[in-house]
Amino acid sequence: MKVALLTHNTDGGLVLYVSQLANALAPKVDLVVVAPEGLDSSRFPFSPGVRIRLLHVGNVIRTFLANILRIWRPFQFLGAIDEERPDILHFNGASLWYALLLPVLTRRYPVIVTIHDVNPHPGSRAWDQDLARRLFLRYSDAVIVHGEWAKRQLAPTQPGYVIPHGDYSFYTGIGDDGVAEEDAVLFFGRIEPYKGLQYLLEAMPLVWAGLPSTRLIVAGSGSLEPYGELLQDDRIEVVNRFIDDAEVPALFGRARVVVLPYTEGTQTGVIPIAYAFHKPVVVTDVGSIPEVVEEGRTGHIVPPRDPGALAGAILKILQNESLRTIMGTAAYEKMTRELSWGPISDRTIAAYREVVERAR
Repeated sequence: MKVALLTHNTDGGLVLYVSQLANALAPKVDLVVVAPEGLDSSRFPFSPGVRIRLLHVGNVIRTFLANILRIWRPFQFLGAIDEERPDILHFNGASLWYALLLPVLTRRYPVIVTIHDVNPHPGSRAWDQDLARRLFLRYSDAVIVHGEWAKRQLAPTQPGYVIPHGDYSFYTGIGDDGVAEEDAVLFFGRIEPYKGLQYLLEAMPLVWAGLPSTRLIVAGSGSLEPYGELLQDDRIEVVNRFIDDAEVPALFGRARVVVLPYTEGTQTGVIPIAYAFHKPVVVTDVGSIPEVVEEGRTGHIVPPRDPGALAGAILKILQNESLRTIMGTAAYEKMTRELSWGPISDRTIAAYREVVERAR
């Protein structure tokens, strides 16, 4: 079977996801990754066996308009896909540029799409995401999502496959992974309002009432302006910039618990990273995020926008060293058992085969 795995991104978490899926698929199928010009594959952990073909596709407003106005580029893209002659097209995310070509593509090839976020995040540009998602739901032969909640929200009319977000255990093999664990809580990832940093900052005084020496590490790019005085404590360490891959092991290695106080979201790649470093998590009950957390075993699940509940869950973990160790081990075991790319790639290939068979 030949698979074309397509991404519309040149940077960020979705390319990281594609790299790990591609690495797992490449030994099992004839694979080509189709990506926009401008992708620097050397910055991402693609294995040497993954073939990448860069084409002019419109992934952001500027390149979208440029590649639409250059009317030959859609034809060049279609010609390149015909040269590859894949058995199936797998789109990683719903982009408008690809979506507008679906009426042509679906006449020639079976199409499956992974929809990572069922709704645009608050504050992000929504109109093109909404339109692209509707077009993919209309024209695709099947949909992959990362949780049952996401599947219910989308309610696709075509077959929907629930396949979890895979692990990012490759981080454990880079950078400095020998950093000593500290009495620290980690908030990791790009800082956006929907990620609920405000509520974690409001929870920390309650944590300090029980454990005064606990540090909070906030690591990620994004605006800190909304948080003002909430950050004014010398027990809060802020790394407010893009976090290079080589820095990730030290950040997770120092933490005793990783907290995701999101107010909205479908899924996240932060939990699999935490599990790879044997770290329990505290998450909020939003989207499909709780589906990869076993309450009391790999972490705790609390209501969103509730600093008191966040603080209570954090203290439960930090105040019981033996429990924390057991939870960290259970988290790692869950990652290897359910979130590793071997089983995920097998389930993805099984979905491909079903879609191709139905198309025939």
